[in-house]
Amino acid sequence: MKKILTYTAILFFTLLSACTKDFLDRSPLDQYSDETYWTTPQDAVKFASRVYEFMPTADFFVCYEGMSDNAFSKTASWGNTLRNAQLIGNSTFVVTTGNLGDEWQYGQVRHCFEFFQNVDKVPDMDEVLKKRLVGEVKVALAYRYFMMATLYRDVPLVMKVFTDVKESDVPQDKKAAIITQVLKWLDEAAPDLPTTYSGDDKGRFTKGAALALKARVLLYNGDYTNAAAAAKAVMDLNVYSLYPDYYNLFQQEGDYSPEDIMSFIHVKEIKPNGLRDILGVNSVCTGTLYLNPLPALVDDYESAAGYYPYTKDPAYDIHAPYNNRDPRLNATIYYPGSTLPNNKVYDPFNNTLDKIGGDKATYTGYAFKKMFDKTESEARDNGGNDWKILRYAEVLLTYAEAANEATGPGAAVISAIDQIRARAHMPTVAATFALNGWTINQETMRTFIRHERRIELAGEGHRYFDILRWRIGQQVLKGPIYTLDASQGLTAIDAGNGKTNKYPKTKLEERYFNSDKFYVWPIPQSILDQARNLQQQPEWK
Repeated sequence: MKKILTYTAILFFTLLSACTKDFLDRSPLDQYSDETYWTTPQDAVKFASRVYEFMPTADFFVCYEGMSDNAFSKTASWGNTLRNAQLIGNSTFVVTTGNLGDEWQYGQVRHCFEFFQNVDKVPDMDEVLKKRLVGEVKVALAYRYFMMATLYRDVPLVMKVFTDVKESDVPQDKKAAIITQVLKWLDEAAPDLPTTYSGDDKGRFTKGAALALKARVLLYNGDYTNAAAAAKAVMDLNVYSLYPDYYNLFQQEGDYSPEDIMSFIHVKEIKPNGLRDILGVNSVCTGTLYLNPLPALVDDYESAAGYYPYTKDPAYDIHAPYNNRDPRLNATIYYPGSTLPNNKVYDPFNNTLDKIGGDKATYTGYAFKKMFDKTESEARDNGGNDWKILRYAEVLLTYAEAANEATGPGAAVISAIDQIRARAHMPTVAATFALNGWTINQETMRTFIRHERRIELAGEGHRYFDILRWRIGQQVLKGPIYTLDASQGLTAIDAGNGKTNKYPKTKLEERYFNSDKFYVWPIPQSILDQARNLQQQPEWK
């Protein structure tokens, strides 16, 4: 996969130059000479490989956590994406002064269609290779349109390379038409993609990637029968499995694991993941910790025995609330008393660098752990662990949710969830339901699957999209958010020599998700200012 990153770097620096803008995109379009470029199969490989740079990076996609009830983005002034994370999270975004243009990426669309338009010009190109590259580009194109339709709803469905600005002034197409085309591209791509790669090609889009993305698209759009079928097709490939160690899955040793279906490949020397400022604990790596887990997420983890909420467990100790919990809590979150990568205790009550409310410290009392590269504790912004865009655990969760919605909680639904919980060393679904006195039916299983999805995928950016598609914003993104509550004192924190092991529950901000308009993003004003045929979303007018 390093070769892919090298290809994209070469293409970016040697072939791309600015030309005129069209209204669809904020950034200059790419221009090069067709006559001099499309002459060898290697040219086609390089051009197709650039689509991997279009996929979500770690330091971008993690910011979606701050738009959800999983996390708090503590800054409204640093970086467009993080700024938007706070303003979307608390529903104070103003369309005339803000810019939600990070996912409005028609330059990427143009690049894909330039490939389709020119790849047949390459002489003596192997047909199998050409079909594979076309399939890879279709997966990237499908992902881009899926994201735009998911967030902006109705967007222009551009299916060619425009030659002038006037031609590009087109109106929106309905979301349903966009999703239909996305599914068509994925269906066309899957048969021409291999199930696995080897050597330097590891990390490229596979048949499983196309099918898994298709399952996500169908799930997000409420087509549960077909979503379950697409997820089952991935399962039946018998290529993927759960990595045995949940925490290390997200570290460098988990890169290219059997659980990986689609990842953004971060290589320290070429493309580091840039998570230090966003997630880094200051006393470990001089990070700035802009994104903080919320107590609502931490409190959602069961006890190790399966009690939910965890405070029902007879072993619960108010002074040691993080003990005897779902092991994924310790793998995902640094909480007071956690052991940091430098083998010191995380103490957000007394440590000057990490103290709650500090300029470069947590605001909630917590920090994300699982995505942070444990091997990097000196220089900033140099993590080398990959970002998991799509992994097998999500496929199992998709199958369970979709099959439960389509036909109810059958044995296959429960088996899919049990696989995930077994990896986490948690009790089975049956044991957990029995322990809590719950009856298994479609409604209770729906609630449990949603809970399991939140826990398993915590910190990976998916929760915000689940809130949108389940339309639960008014329930989970409205009202005050707080720091942790350690008012009773924590035994894991030393209270001697003038220190404290207590911290009062303190309000951080108010959230205002009180309108359906927050289920759709407005089209960036800068885009509308260049267009005559585009219309702002009616909710945002």
